[in-house]
Amino acid sequence: SFGRQAVTLAFNSFHPRAARLSTISTKRQLSIATNCILLPRTLRHGNTGYYSFHASSSSLFASDTKAPTYNQELLDGKRQLEEAVALFAKNTASTTPIHQLKEAIADLAKEQSEPSFWEEENSSRASQVNTQFSAFTRLVTRLDNWEKWQGDAQAALEMITSMNGGDVDGVPGLSTEEREMLLEEFKESSRLLLEDNQRYELDLLLSGPFDQSPARVVLTAGAGGTEANDWVSDLKRMYERHCETMGFTCVTEDFQVGDTVGYKSVDMLITGPNAYGWFQGEKGAHRLVRLSPFNANNKRQTTFAGVDVAPAEIFHDSLQKDFEIPDGELEITTMRAGGKGGQNVNKVNSAVRIKHIPSGLQVKCSQERSQPLNKAIAMKRLKAQLLAIAQEQRVKEIKEIRGDMVEASWGAQIRNYVLHPYKMVKDQRTGWETSNAQAFLDGELLEDCVGAYLRYKAQLEKEAEAEGY
Repeated sequence: SFGRQAVTLAFNSFHPRAARLSTISTKRQLSIATNCILLPRTLRHGNTGYYSFHASSSSLFASDTKAPTYNQELLDGKRQLEEAVALFAKNTASTTPIHQLKEAIADLAKEQSEPSFWEEENSSRASQVNTQFSAFTRLVTRLDNWEKWQGDAQAALEMITSMNGGDVDGVPGLSTEEREMLLEEFKESSRLLLEDNQRYELDLLLSGPFDQSPARVVLTAGAGGTEANDWVSDLKRMYERHCETMGFTCVTEDFQVGDTVGYKSVDMLITGPNAYGWFQGEKGAHRLVRLSPFNANNKRQTTFAGVDVAPAEIFHDSLQKDFEIPDGELEITTMRAGGKGGQNVNKVNSAVRIKHIPSGLQVKCSQERSQPLNKAIAMKRLKAQLLAIAQEQRVKEIKEIRGDMVEASWGAQIRNYVLHPYKMVKDQRTGWETSNAQAFLDGELLEDCVGAYLRYKAQLEKEAEAEGY
């Protein structure tokens, strides 16, 4: 009875033709009121807000927050589309024309089909061709997606604009459901176009000689004891989830478990487009402040973990040929790998550690069962790391490289993760911050932080170039 009275009140109070339609059935009134009527709260309390009728529950509920109107959502979508189209035009103008990309792909595919292409002596050239083929193919796919998203958004907007006002040339206007469906399609296409073009802008900043290389990320527990081991575990999870979101492949190649929980160290290999360029800004000390679950008095504790990032491979032939390390600058030691693998890894010195004496950098490899293979892999990693540091420090001689080992301790942090007494993650270099610390640790907001660092780095390089450095 109360529900029927509420429906009648809504219908008679707001329908423009209520006086002449008072004999309409209660069922029809219910349909109109449910879809079109919002009862002002002033009918009951005289304050702001609204009541809405739910046919499923036959009850009235109050809402303190006004829902965004259809026109407001449409206006926001138009602004987003304008920004996306402008960025799309800018990026397209600075990109190789698509017909040239397709011609290059055809030439590379022809070279791949040659019988001698996969022979061992051509392995270096084959690696370069495959890398270029994948990069060009991804770019063509990206350009096609931009065209599709722009076309979908503009088509949906045209239908909304032309048919929103009612019948057009005898064609019935859009229903409420059709309007909402088209609006969602319009907003989704505009969002995809804008976000992918913004990501492409960041990709353009990753043009260094090693940015396309896979990244080797080493996490090491710093000051904090058991808490630091658990912090390494949290960072490992954050990077793994971020890789899933960004389309990278993350493989844990080596690790050393903590005495109680977590890890003392973790060695991860991340592969994908511009993997090293994307993760190189994560190198440094990461500081965590929280109420420690390992403290009996539940006291706030500060702990650190070090993140070291280096390119895993060298794709440039000229760098590989010209780069040699004198044997006198290397200290090579062997040890037992331990762990699973039977007697071979537990009784034979198959693991290898190579230290570059002038810089203090050292690399360990224990992933293979053979000592020669581990030595070759370790040497490859050390060369890649030395070359990357040489580029950063702008030195010509390898012996001039300074060992820049990450110090996971006070005063060296690049990012703070504060979970108590307030929640905030802040990058000390760029000033980027967020209060949604849990989402950041879940890997969801790391993309924004990395993007801010890449823009910051590009600005520093531009200023240094202008000053003649």
